[in-house]
Amino acid sequence: MSEAIIAGPLPPTKRENVRVPELDGIRAIAVWMVLSGHLVDGWPLAPGALRGIPGPVIFAFRGGWLGVDLFFVLSGLLITGILLDSRTKPAYFRNFYGRRALRILPVYFSVIAIAALFYRDSWHYFLLAIGFMANLAAYFRIGVPHGPGVFWSLAVEEHFYLGWPLAVRFCSRRALWLISLGLFCGEPLARAFGYLKGLDPGEMIYPASWFRFDGLALGALLALWLRSPSFSRRASLQIAGLMLFVSVLILVAGKPFGVLGTRTLASTSLRYTHMQLLFGSGILASLALQGSAATAFLRIPLMRISAELSYCVYLIHLCVGDGYHWLLDRFSVDLPALIGAQPAWICQCIAVLVGSFGLAALSKKYLEEPCLRLKSVFF
Repeated sequence: MSEAIIAGPLPPTKRENVRVPELDGIRAIAVWMVLSGHLVDGWPLAPGALRGIPGPVIFAFRGGWLGVDLFFVLSGLLITGILLDSRTKPAYFRNFYGRRALRILPVYFSVIAIAALFYRDSWHYFLLAIGFMANLAAYFRIGVPHGPGVFWSLAVEEHFYLGWPLAVRFCSRRALWLISLGLFCGEPLARAFGYLKGLDPGEMIYPASWFRFDGLALGALLALWLRSPSFSRRASLQIAGLMLFVSVLILVAGKPFGVLGTRTLASTSLRYTHMQLLFGSGILASLALQGSAATAFLRIPLMRISAELSYCVYLIHLCVGDGYHWLLDRFSVDLPALIGAQPAWICQCIAVLVGSFGLAALSKKYLEEPCLRLKSVFF
C-alpha cells in the first residue's frame, strides 16, 4: 500500500524522487479488483441478482481477490526501491520504519478500534491484529470476522519488512538478486509441501506469511532490475514478454491439474505465481512505456484518486458492506423483495463504494495527511 514514488534513478527518465502516475494507476487496478470481487461474492445475493451480466465479466470479477497479489508485487517494487536508494544514508532504519509507521499505523489502528466496537465477539482476533498477526488466526484456532478479515494482507507485508531492510542494508546487490529469486521460486514449493502435509489451502496456506512472500520478492526483483546497469526500455519489454509467456505457460500446462481451482495442489502452489508473473509483466511494461499513449489510461484522474484512497478503502470496504446489511436487517427491509434482486444488488454496490470512498476521503484529510506531515518534523 506504499506510495507510488520511486526514489532515485528510474530509467528511462532518470528523474529523482518523482511520483510515477502509472504506478498509481496500477494500485487503482488492484483496489478495484478487490472491490469487484467482494461486490460479487462478499455477501449473499438473491437469485437473479447477476442476471444479464456476461459470464466472462462475472468470472473476471470473481477473480478480483487476486488483486491482493498485485498489491504485494507493487509493494515489493516500491519499498525495495526506497530501501535501495537510501541504504547508505544516515538513520536508514529509523527513517524507514518511522515513515512507514506514520503511513500505516494511524489508519490501521483506527480501523481496528472502530471495528472492535461492532464485532464484539471477535476480541481475540483484534488482539492478533494489533500485533500484525491476523493472518495466523487459523493457527491459533481463532475465528475471523468478515469485515476485518482483510487485515491478513497487512500482516504479510509487515512480516516481510521486518527483515527485508536488514538484507538490503547489509547484502550485496548480487546477494539480493539471489535471495529474491530464491523466495520467488521457493514459495510455490513451500505451498505444495504444506498442501501435501494436509494444511488447509484457504485458512492456513493462503494467508500465512511464510507461504506468501513470493509476490513481494518479485517486486524486489523488479526494483533491482530498474536500478541495474543493464536496464533498458527494450530489455524491460523483453523481460515483461517473457514473464507473460511463463504465466500463460503455467495456465495452459496447469489447467488440466486444476490450477484455476481453489483447493487443488496445482492451484495452491502455482495460482499466485501465475498471476504474480502476469502482474509483474504489466508493471514492468508500464514503467518502460511510462508517459506514452499506451499507459494513458493509468494516468486518468479516477486512477489517481482511487490510488490515493486505496489503503483506507481496502481496510474498511467489507465493514461498510456489513454495516449496510446490518441496517437492512435491523429495520427488517427485504430489499430484493421490494425492488427486485438486481436493483437490490446495485444498491448494495452503490452503498459500499460511496461509503468506502467517502470515509476514506475523510480519513485522508483529517487523519492520514496530518500524520504524514510529521515526516518532515521527525525524519
